[in-house]
Amino acid sequence: MSKTKVFMVNTKEIEAGDSLIDRLEHLWGHEEVGLKDWIEKDEIIAIKSHFGSRNQTRHLRPMYIRKIVDLVRKSGGIPWVCEGVGLFWDERNKEATMSNGPGFVYLANQHGFNIGALNAPVIMDDGIVGTEVFRVHNEKGKYIKDVAMAMGLRIADKTLIVSRFKGHDGAGFGGALKQLGIGCVGNEGKGGAHWGGGQNIYVKNAANCTGCGKCIRICPTQALSFDENKKIVHDPDKCIACTMCFAKCHYGIPPQELKEKRIFAVRRQIPSIEQVERMMDNAAGVVKGIKSDGEDRLRYINIAIDITSHCDCMSAGGNLLVPDQGILYSIDPIAIDQACVDLVTKAPGLPESPAETGLDSPHGRIDPVPEAMEPDNLKFGLLSRFVDPDSRQIIAETQLAAAYAQGIGTREYDLIDITPKKKKN
Repeated sequence: MSKTKVFMVNTKEIEAGDSLIDRLEHLWGHEEVGLKDWIEKDEIIAIKSHFGSRNQTRHLRPMYIRKIVDLVRKSGGIPWVCEGVGLFWDERNKEATMSNGPGFVYLANQHGFNIGALNAPVIMDDGIVGTEVFRVHNEKGKYIKDVAMAMGLRIADKTLIVSRFKGHDGAGFGGALKQLGIGCVGNEGKGGAHWGGGQNIYVKNAANCTGCGKCIRICPTQALSFDENKKIVHDPDKCIACTMCFAKCHYGIPPQELKEKRIFAVRRQIPSIEQVERMMDNAAGVVKGIKSDGEDRLRYINIAIDITSHCDCMSAGGNLLVPDQGILYSIDPIAIDQACVDLVTKAPGLPESPAETGLDSPHGRIDPVPEAMEPDNLKFGLLSRFVDPDSRQIIAETQLAAAYAQGIGTREYDLIDITPKKKKN
């Protein structure tokens, strides 16, 4: 497969009269990029991004999305700013949460993603609880062959995936591929990747059921019911592994008692490598669903700034791993992510980053990783807290390799820096 062009504007020597926003506009209008010509008059352009979780301070700043909205309008398009509902259900904070459409829109508003700031509607592209989907058969899927793509992306004429490129606690890194594989699918796709689908969910302690019925009311696919003794029954064929029932039923149980008392559970924990491969199954289905019949309906922008080891789903910012790199664009999700991974690998680590200090994880303390502070050494995955220790060295490579195996792009690229030249005095 031939090399893909990846275009870039960097973050070097930004002074008064210049900014990364200006450089974004230069990238958009560059004749070889051709985004302004890609958009036709009155086409609906879905701008898929991430609004950040509650108290997250490193999520993509809305000013970048506003600039893209303005550029879409200037090019003749009609912009929609999109996000999808997250898994689980947050009983502790029902108002500003990723776990349902109204809660996420409210949270987005707190972060500055609203129609007033962006001059575009802010929509949940998979509905109130992530069930408004378009099904795409992906025969190449290793684990997931029927992908539940967010319906809003199917309705839009074209989709622009805009990602803050960063590390990721479960996938090594998050960029265009992660947006496709998790951000662009409904809760069925998210549950299929993280939990292995509805067949992996079961009733562990039916005897502990009090018959309150709250889980039945909240289940979006009617996978739960009562038996003749008013104890909960689970139908795995209807279940999409959204785990909304987990949180609804767990609420109020002390953490030290949760493991033994909880009613719903998973039969097996999905290994980190398998989770990432499942994400890439989803990604391939989304690409197929949006680009139906080979149409040119999908492009990618990675904004590689505020590069942390955490993803935007975490309610934390965290110190940065490496300096800001710039804004990249491509027609190929693998090539653009590979280019970003390579830039971060080549960059020096920053003082007081998790590579220098270490951090806590569910698998135990992650010690400092001095080698990650050096240029040209692996950064991503080593500090991914939810990845099992034996997989951290290979989790980022797994994501790229699994996407490549799906045939949605190439890892070979030409990186073309088109940053405007400074005018000499």
